[in-house]
Amino acid sequence: MKLDLFSLPFWIVNIDVDKIKLNNINFEKTWLSETLSSHNFENILEKNSEQYLLEEINNIIKDIIKPPYRIILKSIWENKYGENDFQDKHEHAGSHFSFVIYKKIKESNTIFMNPVLNLIESYYEDPILFECFSRKFRPSCRQGQMIIFPSFITHMVLKHSNSVTIAGNIKIEKLNANI
Repeated sequence: MKLDLFSLPFWIVNIDVDKIKLNNINFEKTWLSETLSSHNFENILEKNSEQYLLEEINNIIKDIIKPPYRIILKSIWENKYGENDFQDKHEHAGSHFSFVIYKKIKESNTIFMNPVLNLIESYYEDPILFECFSRKFRPSCRQGQMIIFPSFITHMVLKHSNSVTIAGNIKIEKLNANI
């Protein structure tokens, strides 16, 4: 009997990207990669966009988070990938889940790293043993899809050109059931 223990929740769902609209979009070269991003600006979702996104996220996570809770969307930004743009390895601290909405892409270039890979490698000298452990995950997302993942998962974006993504963070606030 094979068991897959300690799994991590990832979701890939279809989303209507035309319903996701940000206000106050300004772009600047950001991160070491100098990818154009609105990350350093306050990007507030239009009211209808926020409501739509909250409903979509709630439909996804309601099966793993016991109510009552409130979803808080934090730091939503848009990335514009020009010629051979990329993003270095990073995580999203201060939130429970993060998401990427693939607004305009040919193929997903996001790579997620196994969070225990360094620990595994420190215990085994023989790399042949690594073959039974997934080292990376590259989802085959397409335009009009969203991936939600735990914020502590290290991820990066491979060099590619001419795409747009919307990213953000999700915080779950547990509510007092007695109120």
